[in-house]
Amino acid sequence: MKIIIASSKSWFVISNYLKKNHQVLFINEKNDLTIEKIKKFNPNFIFFPHWSWKVPIEIHEKYKCVLFHTAPLPFGRGGSPIQNLILLGYKKSPVCALKMVEELDSGPIYCKKEISLEGSLSKIFKRLNTVVNDLIKELIEFLPEPIIQKGNGSYFRRLNKEDNQIPEKGSIEAFYDRIRMLDDESYPNPFIKYGDYIVEFNKPKFDNGGIICEAQIKFDSDKQNV
Repeated sequence: MKIIIASSKSWFVISNYLKKNHQVLFINEKNDLTIEKIKKFNPNFIFFPHWSWKVPIEIHEKYKCVLFHTAPLPFGRGGSPIQNLILLGYKKSPVCALKMVEELDSGPIYCKKEISLEGSLSKIFKRLNTVVNDLIKELIEFLPEPIIQKGNGSYFRRLNKEDNQIPEKGSIEAFYDRIRMLDDESYPNPFIKYGDYIVEFNKPKFDNGGIICEAQIKFDSDKQNV
């Protein structure tokens, strides 16, 4: 079978099973996902483990496009789902394989598997990588009739650099969550501002009721010396 896998983040690694048993074209750049390239390859499926851009309608209407979203849909459509779920106190979440449609994350769901949201973002991504590869294998072997999402959809806002600043007030557990939910090399570190400096954190762990982590101190470029 011929499949295209389009993923803009480095956490997704194609399984040996897929590489050995199917013809796979991997795309990780927005400009490489063109209708011309897709027509030439003529895939049976196009899978989107993590794609940061809107897919042209001419692609997802003509080809069988499946995206993966980590949230208990229809709750949690939209950006930064893992981080938003962690901030809301979720300890686990389904990873949904759904048909791509024009409205964001609102297509019918083929199948789903649950993952833990505990630990660092890197560890969550490793679990996610395994689950997404398993779901792709299942869908290739047997494609079920997708089930329409029920209920009113709610949308997460994609978090940005300003959201990475750790609030001054909150529990030690909330501080820990703020660090671990971004603890992956492909994401910027969370930080606090202290006078003329920015202190960034990563690799957190609990110890004797507190947090041990790595820190990097930088000059706050937004500050102007008087």
